[in-house]
Amino acid sequence: MDKENRSALNDEFKTFPADLDLVRTYIQRNARQIEVKGHYGFRIFFLFLRFCASILTFNGAYRFGKFIGLIFYKFKLRRHIAITNMSIVWGDSKSDEEKELIYKESLINFGQVIVNWLRLPFKNDNFWKENVRFTNETTLQKAMNQKKGVILLAAHLGMWDLAGGKIGMSGYPVSVVARRIKNSFLDRWIIDTRCRMNFGSIQNKNSMDRILEGLNHGEAVAVAIDQSMQPAQGVFIDWMGRTASSVRSVSYMAKKSGAVIVSGYMLQHGPRDFELCVEEEIPYVSHPDPEEELLINTQKQSYAIQKIILKHPEKWFWIHRRWKVQPEGVPDPYRSLGSEPE
Repeated sequence: MDKENRSALNDEFKTFPADLDLVRTYIQRNARQIEVKGHYGFRIFFLFLRFCASILTFNGAYRFGKFIGLIFYKFKLRRHIAITNMSIVWGDSKSDEEKELIYKESLINFGQVIVNWLRLPFKNDNFWKENVRFTNETTLQKAMNQKKGVILLAAHLGMWDLAGGKIGMSGYPVSVVARRIKNSFLDRWIIDTRCRMNFGSIQNKNSMDRILEGLNHGEAVAVAIDQSMQPAQGVFIDWMGRTASSVRSVSYMAKKSGAVIVSGYMLQHGPRDFELCVEEEIPYVSHPDPEEELLINTQKQSYAIQKIILKHPEKWFWIHRRWKVQPEGVPDPYRSLGSEPE
């Protein structure tokens, strides 16, 4: 996109943080539209669950989230996958007891993610101002005001969706690249719930034009880069000591748009104590070989997220098969290390 058109688009947001009504209008205007059909039994169950979560106090929600996590732990939810993942990362440098504790704490965090996600997007502006600290907001503000757009590197760590809520409710238009959910009611509900906290959704397939347009508007686009990708959509890099397939499109977005890249995450420290942490900018590196350039930058971006995961391992989603896609001829680590298949 030429400079004249980029300037015209950025006129929508003169400076950041922007007025919340302006951000809300932008997010809702660009919301993905979904026709909801069927799933009537699920609708009733889900809305009942949402109601139950909504009437909890902060202390009650915190305890209930922990209870859900402990139920997951009691039934050993994907334990074989989590322990295999930790064996890949740490080998024998962490004891079985340490790995077990990380697995347990990560499930408790997952339980609290579920309860918070059902409640907190419906809180008013005061919740986001009074209960969610914004650490290093200056870095995001400076990046956004370059008017090139910002790519936010994220992971399934801490309170992942709510991080976008804090950014959106602080006056920064932000959308996440996410998969479409087959259940149309749940897909629509997630999109509407994100919109309540000024957090947009972009479908991951056939969406590059929408992403680049958003970046040229000065929007922030969040991408979780800690998931395994099929070879056609990914590139093989080092992920915490072992080869894994990682999303390659972030480097393409940055190259095409000139967007600034930063990483961040959100943690819950107590019933009413949340913290959104923004890390430093990750510079883009040019290289004469386009494929090598893509590989170098994808690895740099991945290292930034790995650093956060290793700092807060008990908050990461260890039950995902991060290393399931391997180069041709390399055995599936979930079988070779003695784990049961998924």
